[in-house]
Amino acid sequence: MPGEDPLLIETGEGRTLLWKGLSFYPSGNPLEYARRKARVFSPPPRSLVFVPSIGLGYGLSELLERLPEGCAVLCVEVHQEVMAMALSQELPADPRLSIVRTAEPAGAAAALESMGIHGFRRVVELPLCAGYRLAPELYAQCRRRLEEEVRRYWQNRLTLIALGSLQVSNVLLNLSLLPGAHDLSALSTERPVVVAGAGPSLDECIPAMTRLRRSFVLAAVDTAFPSLAAHGIFPDIVVALEAQVANMQDFLPFRSDGTVLACDLSSHPSVNRLFTTRLYYFSSRFAPLRLFDRLAKARLLPALFPALGSVGVAAVHAGLQIGHRDVFLTGLDLSFPGARTHAQGSPYHLAMLNGSSRLRPVGQDAFQALAARVLVQAPDKRGGLVRTDKVLKSYRDNVESVVRESTARVMDFGPRGLDLGVRRISMGEWEDRLAGGSAPAALLEIDSGKAFPRDLVREFIQTEKRLLERAIDALRGLTAEGSEECRMLLREIDYAWVQFPDPPGLENPDRSFLARARVAAGHYARRLDRIVSIL
Repeated sequence: MPGEDPLLIETGEGRTLLWKGLSFYPSGNPLEYARRKARVFSPPPRSLVFVPSIGLGYGLSELLERLPEGCAVLCVEVHQEVMAMALSQELPADPRLSIVRTAEPAGAAAALESMGIHGFRRVVELPLCAGYRLAPELYAQCRRRLEEEVRRYWQNRLTLIALGSLQVSNVLLNLSLLPGAHDLSALSTERPVVVAGAGPSLDECIPAMTRLRRSFVLAAVDTAFPSLAAHGIFPDIVVALEAQVANMQDFLPFRSDGTVLACDLSSHPSVNRLFTTRLYYFSSRFAPLRLFDRLAKARLLPALFPALGSVGVAAVHAGLQIGHRDVFLTGLDLSFPGARTHAQGSPYHLAMLNGSSRLRPVGQDAFQALAARVLVQAPDKRGGLVRTDKVLKSYRDNVESVVRESTARVMDFGPRGLDLGVRRISMGEWEDRLAGGSAPAALLEIDSGKAFPRDLVREFIQTEKRLLERAIDALRGLTAEGSEECRMLLREIDYAWVQFPDPPGLENPDRSFLARARVAAGHYARRLDRIVSIL
């Protein structure tokens, strides 16, 4: 049928492209129109310039000529017909230009990854033609995905700079607790699983959870533990992710012999030591370290979890891994109703009560803390709007991603908070579902074979210590800038310098980097010595 393929139209002042009733360029001098847009465009340094729709490629050469230092161009085309027409034209060949044909935001994200996401600080958009109007929402999704990838990279990078050395230290110290502990994959249940966060809406669900407590397995985040325990509800599983010692306060008021701890290998060992006989590890790779590969090869790497960033999202993932039936979510508000941030009885809530006075009323601290944050509004579970921030919104997206392949058995009965993108049910329906089912006899089934032998752990630590000592010897003279052996050893002990703020890559490490890496390697070698003495 006529009109199915894009048409090149001569205007007398150059050619334009016509397709589906849309002219990609104005009829008056279309080439100069795109060139003028490129010439007046001035992005900040280290920007990724997102060009939605390639059209005929007009303006790309002029844009590349004016790019500031560290900038690059990513042109995304969603229509194969337009892409084929563009490829028949003369397109610029430049290492700073990437042209991708994709109809999925994930394709744009993959292109950004191949370009080196660490080189960009922001995403700016420059439409050089009107082709984006054929799929405006899809191009908008691509831009949002690119912005989110850049934001997430720098958020993770800053977290590594601040906490990387602590996380590595925790991994090494937790190796001393591996003997006697189990892999999280050893746990399973045929009962329904309830995953409880520590949001304010948890308070409304506790009475119903108390009545039906014997009908489900309860997996709670660490911060929700004291809130639940204060009402006599002791979780079957508590999930811990925090690398700092701060969440030790979640376990100080209460103890429960029937609760097991599911914790990340990088979580703080002070909490893990409270559950030495009821300890189940998982591992989220907070950075692509060779150490994790060696642990996996030695059969000492626990069940792999995605790097989810939030203990609530990790608890959802754990609930899906452990439970084979329905998984119910509650208390995962990821928002701030009024000035409330946590359920009653949580450490934050108790600290606020303890710190209140006549001149400092209850709730003032939370109000002031929220007033200092950049808040946005997002759809809630009741069809209205609720206040949240970009970090919590990213956790909400992570929840939706985690349950994507299990949507049929995941339901949210929490009455408030962000819409998590899963099926919502009322508290009454949740009670009916549990009351109408027959609970199997076994609460949690444990595969005792998934443990970590002490001899295997000791041998791994000794081998790791020898690797560090080799690296220290190679770095001692600070003359190894050009040594291939030195670079190889640095790659193997990447956990010693993962927290350095230097640009990634070991092509030309300077003397300062080598000196700091040697000091860090010596620190970890001494730490491994102490761990061996514990074992």
